[in-house]
Amino acid sequence: MLRSTAPCSLALVAALALFPAAEASADGPSDPAERPATWDMSIDELKAVGLGQTRAAPIPVQPSPDKQADVEPKAAKHGVVFVNFDAITVTMGFDDSKTNVSSIFGQEFAAFGGAESDRAAVMEAVRSDWAPYDILFVDERPAAGDYTMNITSPTNPFGAGSGVLGIAPLDCNDAMANNITYAFHGAGDGFGPITAATTIGQEVAHSFGLEHVDDPTDIMNPVNSGGDPTFKDACLPIVQGGTCGPQHMLHCADGTSQNSHKELLEIFGSSIPDTQAPVVAITAPSDGDTYEVGAEFRIDVTVTDDNAVASVQLFDGDAALQVDTSEPYGWEVVDIPEGVYEFTVKASDPAGNETVSDVVTVYVGVEPPPPVGDTDTDSGTGGLDEDGDGGGCGCRQPSPPGQPGPRGWGALAVGLFGLGALRRRRRTA
Repeated sequence: MLRSTAPCSLALVAALALFPAAEASADGPSDPAERPATWDMSIDELKAVGLGQTRAAPIPVQPSPDKQADVEPKAAKHGVVFVNFDAITVTMGFDDSKTNVSSIFGQEFAAFGGAESDRAAVMEAVRSDWAPYDILFVDERPAAGDYTMNITSPTNPFGAGSGVLGIAPLDCNDAMANNITYAFHGAGDGFGPITAATTIGQEVAHSFGLEHVDDPTDIMNPVNSGGDPTFKDACLPIVQGGTCGPQHMLHCADGTSQNSHKELLEIFGSSIPDTQAPVVAITAPSDGDTYEVGAEFRIDVTVTDDNAVASVQLFDGDAALQVDTSEPYGWEVVDIPEGVYEFTVKASDPAGNETVSDVVTVYVGVEPPPPVGDTDTDSGTGGLDEDGDGGGCGCRQPSPPGQPGPRGWGALAVGLFGLGALRRRRRTA
């Protein structure tokens, strides 16, 4: 057993499965009152029913030199965990979920596979396990803010027959943000959604300093005995570790026991629904700006949220254009065709709250209408008439329903997509 002399070290926790899992018996009843018989079996007895998976002791890892460990757990309003079911490539380095840098692996991971319902079942089980805490589990990458990422993939770097179910950094006191953890599960691998959720939950919890405990009813137990464990509100003996003693002592005085439930409450607080929508605005162009046909300009957007931003979508009138999911938000427009464009932006957060910005109207090759209250000495209407002699109104009337107007989506689709004129705004260093 490896121990670190530092009170707040970072370590790896491997989920070692020594035996193949049974398809049906791995997931027991969800009612805690119905204690599965497997929870009282010996390792040999669990082997006989295809269970008995165990997990290896923590392996210390050197944290990033520019990140100092805190001496107490950090409270994080609305913590966010991104469960990535898609194919992904990670590179080696200090953990950074935002840039797919991992302290554990540098390789490709295949997609979880299966139907959307398979992923949804796993997410439902994970969210149920973490429901008491103020933390969001999402299956789409947040556009901004800190988040832990769990890569859920059938790709097993330890080998298909190794029995390893997952691996994660053991981040005492949540000293480093944006950890990457792993659960080696795929659709149809013989494990049900409850078992997959337990693996995901345990590996994610390791990234917040929780260790293995000697109780099959706790998600942090190192042996898979089936059933549907939870994070228990009890001081349970720590096994295969003891690296994060100072963190555990906040709730279990001897430092050799862990109260998984209270430690997660310490970090995240009690569950609070996220009802606050993002604040979004188009900062450029300005409302009423005019451009020549074929002009180039940028659409810049600012978005803030108390938790995280999931996506930002650009609209012209009712027509959805493009989606941006990372900062800085915005698009570059080139070779824009003639028309009157009414741009809005809809920002969404991981909890599903949405906000639509104010309308920004842009005139391309078209004279804007006169300000309200202005008059014209020639005709009282101002602007150009159909003959172009300045004797009539330059405003264009709305087209009948179903007919293209000067801001028609058909023209915009050709101009912006057919010519590739609407592009993701480039990041600056």
